[in-house]
Amino acid sequence: MKSLISLCTATLLVATVGAQQASSPSPVPGTPEAELASLTNQWTAAIIAKDRSNLESLMAPDYKLEGWDGSWQVERPQWLENLFQSYDIAEYRHSDIVPHVYGDLAVVTSKYYWRGKRGRAEKKPFEEHGYVVDIWRRTNGHWQVVSRLTIIIPGKEEPAPNNN
Repeated sequence: MKSLISLCTATLLVATVGAQQASSPSPVPGTPEAELASLTNQWTAAIIAKDRSNLESLMAPDYKLEGWDGSWQVERPQWLENLFQSYDIAEYRHSDIVPHVYGDLAVVTSKYYWRGKRGRAEKKPFEEHGYVVDIWRRTNGHWQVVSRLTIIIPGKEEPAPNNN
């Protein structure tokens, strides 16, 4: 698992530099890469909608959210509880989604932005952006996300450069 995390971290760094230079090409339709890009968007939509059925289908039972440096982690039961009890999401999106398939494992890198309110007793505004590395596993022909490594970039998100 440590070597997989190292691979993911290296992939994230390459994706970060690449995302700053140009938009990523869309995957070829009908490929596993296109399916994973679509699943990433479905997962994002399920998070916004707080759609437990789709979340259960997309997220492996052993799913874990982790800080890129290993300084924190949230396992699936706590992640779901946090989503349903602590977050009011006003906006959430992923861009520059780049899947890398390695047999029955895949690494999907993307840039994210989200904002809303969070907290249990008192909801306070938040706004975050950064990069993620999602690790997906295919079992019996079905992809599920197993892990998300997150890097939060301090400050406001900079608008994408206009190349016109």
